[in-house]
Amino acid sequence: MLTTILTGIVAYASTSIDCLILLTLLFGLHGARANRSIYWGDLLGTTILLLISGACAYPLRHLPQTLILGVLGIFPILIGLKTLFGKPAADPTAANLSAAQRRLPWTIALLIVSTGADNISVYIPLFTQATTPQVGLLLLTLYAMLTVFYWVARGLAHFPNHRWLQRHQQVITGGLYLLIGCSLLLKAYG
Repeated sequence: MLTTILTGIVAYASTSIDCLILLTLLFGLHGARANRSIYWGDLLGTTILLLISGACAYPLRHLPQTLILGVLGIFPILIGLKTLFGKPAADPTAANLSAAQRRLPWTIALLIVSTGADNISVYIPLFTQATTPQVGLLLLTLYAMLTVFYWVARGLAHFPNHRWLQRHQQVITGGLYLLIGCSLLLKAYG
């Protein structure tokens, strides 16, 4: 049992450092008003990754890892281009803020999924080799680690430069998405 918990901790920590950085930036960009949206987006994205891993544990072993990475790398590039070259948001009126806040969890979930090829490549072997009770314990551990990373990222975002992040939100966010997408494509085909 302890081995399963430690395996889950190591699996999440080793595949989610990029997620920690993303969450820290998102907290810095969106401030306290988005805490709930960020958590739900992270939870939704991680749940999708876990469902994909669980459902495809056996068949995905036969697909080349470069194909998975390459396909997932396209999504953050598209989001980054839209963010960089799209029309900047108007003044944050209540209606605009409310609409943006409703979309934020879905955007975060898509980002988490698109950066999750490494998560999938680690979770599939874990789920393939684990017994049913071990899978349940692994899932509990992974969700606990998600919450730990959420609080760590939230704390890191309160360092002094978070106002600068908010002022340069469009360029930072767009650049980050492009960087993530390009790094996934480089891993796949480089």
